[in-house]
Amino acid sequence: MTVQPHATRPGSRGGWAGFWLWAFVGAALVLGFVSLGVLLLIPAIVSAVLLARLSKWGEGPIAPGMVAGAGLPLLAVAVLNWNSWHHRVEGDGTPNPYYWGGVGLFLLAAGVVVYAVLRRRSSS
Repeated sequence: MTVQPHATRPGSRGGWAGFWLWAFVGAALVLGFVSLGVLLLIPAIVSAVLLARLSKWGEGPIAPGMVAGAGLPLLAVAVLNWNSWHHRVEGDGTPNPYYWGGVGLFLLAAGVVVYAVLRRRSSS
C-alpha cells in the first residue's frame, strides 16, 4: 500500500476547516469576555478543549485562527452601528464603525495571512 505524499506533509493537519473552527472559538471567547459572560464563555472553553484534545485540529492553526476570530465580533459591532453612526447627534456616544471595523478587519486579515504563510511554508 502506497502513502501519497500530500498525506504525510507536516502542514496538512487541520487545514482551512480547522482554522475557521478556531476562529469561531476565538470569536466566542471575545464575546464571552466582553458581553455575554458565562453564557458564552463556558461553551467556548469546552469547545477549545475538545478541539485541542480530541481532534486532528489540536496541532493546527490555533493562534492564527483565534486572532482572526477576535476580529469577527469587532466587525459585527461595526456593522450594527453603521446606520446609527451616520444619523448621530454630536456627543451622543455612538461608536464609530470605522474604528471597530478597521481593527476587526486588521485582526481578521492578520490571522488569515499568517495562516496562509505558515501553510505555504510547511507545504514547500
